[in-house]
Amino acid sequence: MNIRKLDKSKENDLSIVTNFTDKVFSENSDLKTEICRSIFSKLHKDIIMVCNEKEILVLASTHKSYWHPHCIYVRLAYNLDAVDEQALQSIISELKSTYDQPLFFLLDDRFNQLKEMLARNKFKMIRKTAIIHIDPTQSVGKTERDERILSIRQIRDNKARMDCFVQLCKKTYTETHTDNPVANLPIESWKDAALDGLMDEHSYVIVDGLEITAFSLLYESDEKSWELGWIGVNDLARITDLDRLIHRQIEDAVKQGISFIEKEVDSTCPYSLHICESLKYEVAETLYAYLK
Repeated sequence: MNIRKLDKSKENDLSIVTNFTDKVFSENSDLKTEICRSIFSKLHKDIIMVCNEKEILVLASTHKSYWHPHCIYVRLAYNLDAVDEQALQSIISELKSTYDQPLFFLLDDRFNQLKEMLARNKFKMIRKTAIIHIDPTQSVGKTERDERILSIRQIRDNKARMDCFVQLCKKTYTETHTDNPVANLPIESWKDAALDGLMDEHSYVIVDGLEITAFSLLYESDEKSWELGWIGVNDLARITDLDRLIHRQIEDAVKQGISFIEKEVDSTCPYSLHICESLKYEVAETLYAYLK
């Protein structure tokens, strides 16, 4: 087997990548999109392929992350129905020898053979993520009115409350991503991330004076679905306060005729795990994060 690096700035090399991903991911357009995003990302690193005398067997694209700069993100492309384990092992070994930083893989159940290979290579599964769909009509319950609950739109012009809100977003996200730590970013970056695409009239917080003690953020996916994003509380002893916020959002979804609310539930996030205890939902997809 031969290992070769490709240069995306060269038309012929880019054509090799395109033709190969078209071939192996012909029925998995989402996987092709993911590897293309890696290749054309601002922090892209390398394209590496393993081939024999006749054909390409595995192709890898690597990139860095602005938010999680302490590892190398890896996307692999290969024939999922005819896995060449020797080729997989070759690409993993090559990646390990190429980079000093840990390698990060995010995989779903279509990559079962790769998951087994990573386990044999002593990679650690640091997180399991369930993509759930919440049916608002099945989950809605009577929500008591609570004057402490305000929308983000209602607090946008209150600098003290907004500053507290952003700091709480940073705190909860950082504490639930310790295996792949977050970069030391300015607070404005956190504010931009939280508010980017936010539906501020349907995103709620609980206030205590100028302090924000809980938050639940909604983002629009399309006309019929919403995405439940960051959620959290400033004290785990009050985690049930999340129920009040999310039930308010479910009521909003019913009024707006929303078919489902999607939520990523990380095994490392107590806030997301908590809401699964009180809502009816279906698991649409499961993802596994591996790091070494």
